Amino acid sequence: MVIAMQLAKQVLDGKTDLTTEEIEQLVGVFLDEYKGLSNVVETPRRNVFYVGDLHGELQSAKAARDLIEGSRDASMVFLGDYADRGPQQIETVNMVLSLAIEFPRRVIALRGNHESDSVARTYGFYNAVKAKYSPEIFDVYCSSFKALPLAGLSSNGVFSCHGGVPEGIRNLDQLQGLDRFQEDMQNPIAFQLTWNDPAEGDFHFGPNWRGGGSRIFGRLAFNEFAESLGIVLMFRAHQVFPNGFQKFFDDKLISVFSARYHGRVKPKIAYLRDGLKTELIQI
Repeated sequence: MVIAMQLAKQVLDGKTDLTTEEIEQLVGVFLDEYKGLSNVVETPRRNVFYVGDLHGELQSAKAARDLIEGSRDASMVFLGDYADRGPQQIETVNMVLSLAIEFPRRVIALRGNHESDSVARTYGFYNAVKAKYSPEIFDVYCSSFKALPLAGLSSNGVFSCHGGVPEGIRNLDQLQGLDRFQEDMQNPIAFQLTWNDPAEGDFHFGPNWRGGGSRIFGRLAFNEFAESLGIVLMFRAHQVFPNGFQKFFDDKLISVFSARYHGRVKPKIAYLRDGLKTELIQI
């Protein structure tokens, strides 16, 4: 435990070349912290940074690190999608794990659709880990992915997840009762929490171009979900927007993207202040 805690500090200080044993230690301590968490964790009411997709961009992960280290009264919620596609996938995942270990009361990492065995095998993380380590270490990382909570909810009604509103949810107990440790999020509600997308319009749900059971949700679905769970504001990620963010449903839903994504995005991190005031920070 002590060695892994020291290792987390070293990663935050710039250590990137971890051994197989060090990765196992890092993931082991992370699992000790996260396996017992609920599917929907309680998040702070104010002074919270919400970090969108990182997709293997260590530069963005370091920007998040600098924000939380420089703001002692603030907390941070990572909204998922830490690896795949980017140039430093392993290092980015290690940074997020280390932040969660170093600041267990101030940092929470949620699960995105890319924190899935099959998705990570397809979009780059598996190949990156196999090339540097082994398929067995990929399995070690996937064990940490399965432990990630699916969503966050604050006592003043701020909801957060990677994707969006799932179909058929009428109360929080339905989300808390899911088995999130299943392979590849086989439960359709867990799947939709990490895959669904918002779209303006007075409708409930419709087909999503992403396929695989994912849905788009409109204003009617969002309003019913918000009323059922007492939600007044929602943060999510998952979609690429050139300015790094997009607001929906009279600014009650904010989508944030924190990776440059091959120069296509001006990445942002959302900062929730007191009184539900939100600032979009360029990184």
